[in-house]
Amino acid sequence: MNRVIRLILFAFFLTGCGYEPILVNKNYDFFFSEINSDGDIKINETVSEILSEKTNFKKGKEFKLYFFLKINKQNISSNRQGDATIFKINIIINYTLIQDDEIILKNKISKQSTYNNINDKFELLRYEENIIKNLSEKSADEMLMSITTIQK
Repeated sequence: MNRVIRLILFAFFLTGCGYEPILVNKNYDFFFSEINSDGDIKINETVSEILSEKTNFKKGKEFKLYFFLKINKQNISSNRQGDATIFKINIIINYTLIQDDEIILKNKISKQSTYNNINDKFELLRYEENIIKNLSEKSADEMLMSITTIQK
């Protein structure tokens, strides 16, 4: 009974304190006039799309963003027959933020995920694509957070 009361009080305080996720429904006070990327085209489009959607308000400070994205897929573990059992995908983004032809920020983001091998290669490919998409979304959100913090 005591546990239920604590849970209700916790939920009450959490909703009553004005808690709001940082990157959800956030109107940023900056926008990107230009986003240039190099590396894997498909993932670059995903990252550029996320950045454009979240800062598409054309108000506030104007920045140019250049980033280079690299993906590494490694075999972490193998069985006795030499077949891969565990993989690791690492996404590395080096980005530069420019305002008025002056470099404001140079940063590097690295996100990684490990996963087990799947016998069905089609399912494994779909799973890897999903992991890469999630890692690239997290990286884009982290880029926005770092730009937001230099604004303050």
